[in-house]
Amino acid sequence: MNWLLSKKDEHRLALHQYLITHHSKSFLIKDLMAAMGWSRYLTLQAAQQLNIDCQAQSSQDFIILSDANRTITLHDLQLISSAALKGYYLRQSLKFDLLLDVFLEGVHSNEVIAFRHSSSTTVVRLVKEEVREQLLQQGIRIADNYQLLGDERQIRTLMIEQIYLAFANSPLPFSQETQQYVKQVQNDVVPLLTKRATIKRVLEITIGVWHTRVMNGHHIQPTDEDLLKPTAALQFSAKQLMGQFASYLKLRLDPEDTWVDDELRYGLSVCYALGIGQTTDYLSDLTADNQATVTWAVERIGRAYWHYFMKELPDGQKQAIKELIGPVLIRLCYFPPYDIQPLPDVDFQMQTYPIHTAFTKQVIHMFTHRFDYSEEQLMGMLFNPLLSTFIKVFTVEDIFPTITVTIDLIDMPALENYLTQMVSQWDTLNIKITNELTEDTDFYLSNVMISQQIPGFAWQTIPEWSERLALRQKMIDLTMRRFYKL
Repeated sequence: MNWLLSKKDEHRLALHQYLITHHSKSFLIKDLMAAMGWSRYLTLQAAQQLNIDCQAQSSQDFIILSDANRTITLHDLQLISSAALKGYYLRQSLKFDLLLDVFLEGVHSNEVIAFRHSSSTTVVRLVKEEVREQLLQQGIRIADNYQLLGDERQIRTLMIEQIYLAFANSPLPFSQETQQYVKQVQNDVVPLLTKRATIKRVLEITIGVWHTRVMNGHHIQPTDEDLLKPTAALQFSAKQLMGQFASYLKLRLDPEDTWVDDELRYGLSVCYALGIGQTTDYLSDLTADNQATVTWAVERIGRAYWHYFMKELPDGQKQAIKELIGPVLIRLCYFPPYDIQPLPDVDFQMQTYPIHTAFTKQVIHMFTHRFDYSEEQLMGMLFNPLLSTFIKVFTVEDIFPTITVTIDLIDMPALENYLTQMVSQWDTLNIKITNELTEDTDFYLSNVMISQQIPGFAWQTIPEWSERLALRQKMIDLTMRRFYKL
């Protein structure tokens, strides 16, 4: 939600996104002016301040102005992710401070907020009104007693996203009581679910948001569009996990309260949305309608596979896709992101994985007929997860034409072995490696020229990155020509 940022921070975030997705080390200021639609002054100011902001996270120069301020040169700017930069800006945003204060329910007047953040009551009043208007568009309101009210699931999803961005690598802002609760769950329950640090951090923040809302008397309301089957029909492992959550919420749980089961089901839903739980078959706990949605998605992928590759998608690959995209679809339907999802760098992926990328775009277009999002929104939310899934699951020998590479070096067996390993790692291409030239050889690698008819690279030493990329690009180009019969 970029509306939580100042206009200047938005500009710097947009510039950062442009620079890291255009894969160049230098840019002309006039080209940036045209691309961003800014004046020269605004472009220079944004570039200079962006460098300062990046230095706050890692003390080095990332953006250097030269040639009388006509050119900028980048140094490792990709080390600063857009998410990390946005989190840095959120922590400096009064709008975010106000939203967080209202969420934590530790303030009850504009004066207290102004004092806490070294601002004025007039500024706080204006900021509060702006935040209130933006939240209303999402069905969330700020009550007169400074509480967030509305769809409880939406409120939690909103706060989990923003707190994760702002405090991914910083101490969390929860109360001491909530911090203690999170620590207990982390020590006793989370190790049973995952050992991955990234998921542990998301769970830590999710549990903190969950506990904060429950402690302040806000509860999940049952809906007609439930994610999970009735509790009695869930797997034993699911009920066991709900029981573990209940034991930690017991100080606030009265078995007679009607909301208790809904809260525990919420905790289970979050785990399933992250693809974790004490079962390998968590999708079977979804309602029939939700299982049908996952099945529909896999069937559409299978249909697209047939039209694109003229082959049936193997059952084993269908099952693998189902397991990989299940959590993605759960998040899409029940925990949709409130933050603006930047469009993926499709141009770069088209250069690197052109056929996988084109197939992914076709699948997303098909998904617009089922999900209540535009194609652009689905590209932001689904492109990277789906592309990664297809690259991981599809067998290139089944779908891509073979590229035969002959690797034959005279008296340099170590380099020959190195090049063989290097080419073998390009597993998104269907490469066959030989040691002898044949009529099928498409490229050769050697330390001498061994053919005038076959394209080749003569390397006396380990090739530089640019040389490797040149070889790989030639293989991609040949794969494309053969696949599309150009």
